[in-house]
Amino acid sequence: MKPMLLCAGFDTGKLMRLSFLAASMGIEMKEVKKDQQGMTLGALCGLEPQANGRAPGGISREMLVMAFFPDGLMDRFLKALRDTGDAVALKAVLTPHNRAWTLEKLYREIQMEHMVAQGGKKK
Repeated sequence: MKPMLLCAGFDTGKLMRLSFLAASMGIEMKEVKKDQQGMTLGALCGLEPQANGRAPGGISREMLVMAFFPDGLMDRFLKALRDTGDAVALKAVLTPHNRAWTLEKLYREIQMEHMVAQGGKKK
């Protein structure tokens, strides 16, 4: 499958810069709208049928989910994000374990991990 990037919570300007970067690296980018945030990661990535599911709280911070990245591409992509000044704090990779999670559930999990990594400070 083609490398894919799921994006949620971005403003229009950063989303456009991210889209350009992804396209230049051969990565398909998909903006996940609020009415899709209750869908499973597997459905968002085209691995299973899509069924809309409204997310209860929604995603309020920028978040990326990387899927189907071959060796080396993720490191190059993340370095390019840092180099352009468009780093994103909340990032995850599609795994067999989390593909059945909704995007909103994954968001809550990685937001909690990020807070712990930052010493409990809220952003």
